Amino acid sequence: MYSFFLFSGTFISISSSSLFGMRMGLEINLMSFIPMIINLENNKKSSEAAIKYFLIQAVASAIVIFSSLYFYLYSGYTFSNAPNIMITLALAMKLGMAPFHFWFPEVLEGLNWMNSLLLLTWQKISPMVILSIFFYSNTLIILALFSALTGAISGLNQTSMRKILAFSSISHIGWMTSVMYLNSSIWIDYFMFYSFTSFIICLSFWLLNLNYFSQLTLLQNLNEKFIIFINLLSLGGLPPLLGFLPKWIAMLVISKNSPILIILISSTLITLYFYTRLCFSTFTLFIQSIVWNQKNKSTKNFYLLSILTLFSLTGIIPFSLMNL
Repeated sequence: MYSFFLFSGTFISISSSSLFGMRMGLEINLMSFIPMIINLENNKKSSEAAIKYFLIQAVASAIVIFSSLYFYLYSGYTFSNAPNIMITLALAMKLGMAPFHFWFPEVLEGLNWMNSLLLLTWQKISPMVILSIFFYSNTLIILALFSALTGAISGLNQTSMRKILAFSSISHIGWMTSVMYLNSSIWIDYFMFYSFTSFIICLSFWLLNLNYFSQLTLLQNLNEKFIIFINLLSLGGLPPLLGFLPKWIAMLVISKNSPILIILISSTLITLYFYTRLCFSTFTLFIQSIVWNQKNKSTKNFYLLSILTLFSLTGIIPFSLMNL
């Protein structure tokens, strides 16, 4: 039931032609996601995550309501850009963009992997669509570049896999909103590829029961480590993996604006650095006990992850041909 209202709220929000309908869809989505957050197996962290998520989203929704009222009352006056600036800031808070990102890693830390996947992907659809309509360009590009750098730098000292994905998501939002600033439709392609890559990596962590870096190093099967290695680098955007394709498309769009492109590429290099360091450590630590041909506890899960990883390895070829 909650899943139905979760998806319905998003569809109402993105298909509405008025701010009232968008606001209603956001609230339906919010109130259906909060009960899904609460996990009885990890009651303390999940309850704390639900409270934090509700408070942040409620404050952001209140700012959206106030800015909507301001928009209708004072749209013809001198300070007509103020409602757009307020809506941009409120939606940035909902998305977890820097400098409003402090709640995002903490909330994600209290969720299971399926709820984490929803928060990383589906919960961003409505705010991103509304932001693409009402954004104020100067505010948006500042938030985008700040998010790209903050997400990259903050992930350097993390050991929790959820927090690493959270800061990676913040950095990817910076890329998406930068593309949105220059081209209002290409960000959708970027978001679709990002969602698919996040699905693979969250599914891998869930099936292999991985939550922290120490658990990743203790894996005794090199095949499983190789799957994590490929998907993490794909999420970071390393060529020629599938995750590089949306960044390639974004770079073609942003190529005429060199300062923005330089900042975004620098943030990606930082992200790839700590992903590479993470993967290198998983292959070198405890090397005396790992083998390639060890039997897996669940062969079906391993085959599923192998197929998805193969798609990450070779998927860029057909999609590149489609975009020519």
